[in-house]
Amino acid sequence: MKFKAFVLSAVALAVSASSFGQIKVKTESGDMNVRFMGRTNFDAGTFIASSDDNLSDHNGIAMNDTRLGVLANFDEKFSAKIEVCYASKAISFRDLWIGYKLNDNSTITAGNHFQPYGAKPLGLSYKFVEDASVDYTFCPSRKIGVSYAYTSDAFNLTAGLFSDGNVDNGKNIDKGWSAAAKAIIRPIVDESTILHIGVAPMFVQSPNAVSFSGQIPTTVVTQKLIGTANFNPDNYLRMEAEAIFISGKLYVEGHYMAASLQKMDSAGNNAYVDGFYAQASFLIKGDQQNYNKKTGLAANASPKSLEVLARVSHLNLDADHVNAGQHTDFTIGCNYFFNKNLNLKLNAIYATVKDGENYTMVQSRLQFSF
Repeated sequence: MKFKAFVLSAVALAVSASSFGQIKVKTESGDMNVRFMGRTNFDAGTFIASSDDNLSDHNGIAMNDTRLGVLANFDEKFSAKIEVCYASKAISFRDLWIGYKLNDNSTITAGNHFQPYGAKPLGLSYKFVEDASVDYTFCPSRKIGVSYAYTSDAFNLTAGLFSDGNVDNGKNIDKGWSAAAKAIIRPIVDESTILHIGVAPMFVQSPNAVSFSGQIPTTVVTQKLIGTANFNPDNYLRMEAEAIFISGKLYVEGHYMAASLQKMDSAGNNAYVDGFYAQASFLIKGDQQNYNKKTGLAANASPKSLEVLARVSHLNLDADHVNAGQHTDFTIGCNYFFNKNLNLKLNAIYATVKDGENYTMVQSRLQFSF
């Protein structure tokens, strides 16, 4: 009964929220318009089997990652976004930036925003319930910085300079810095087919230690079930190579991510950790996979679409003098898009860890946004 009540409440809230999806405020002169936005996730899941007896019967329901924000456009050239998040019983800023449009292809953004690396900027359009374990490990969070972006049909170029801290921690002044860039070329672009190839290097100079920790892609438990590799390097380089292919109903994507750490301990040793993931999806119902040229990322399928998908992710945190383990997980799932405000995701995951531990779980997410 509790689960049924939860689902009915979620649907009622989603329907209510969708009625606010078109709310925009404009000044009488038309020199500013403001759009209100928000989202929340209703998650449910359970472990079917686990080598850890404490998790074998673990299950739960949660309302996770609720966000509210505004996006403003003003004086023709300027834009700004403010977004706050409630998660894990705490409120924090997410996007907090101001943008300036140089021309139809180029923009400059300053403030707390994503660096050009990984798939975390997908947000609502992420195809699975949770990020791939490799994405979770290597993708940095939003940082305070300045970036430039150029977009055309054929390619995207983004580059920026960022603090190595974030807006949630104002006490640490000595944060270091990072320089990040991403280049995407699209040698094939037409109405039904896209081939996307991208590379993203990021150099980090920071006085702070850095950790790379793995996490099984589930919302059922919050504790990390995979080891953590801790380093204290002079500097380090994050690297990413990616490819996306879309042909009608088919979507295929692959990423390789790595970090090369220089003089990561008092003995002057270097270290290298890496991982990859590959995923594919197909529309059982629906005509065309969607893609956003401006972001160079996937976009949600059209309303009333049904999508099936699969993913494999492998993470290697074993390095010289560090033995944090390896991890592989397999995910299959389906997504149904009721409308542009409401979608349902179902995932089944099998994960193995180097030490012989294994986990099997199912989870779902009812997500609404406006």
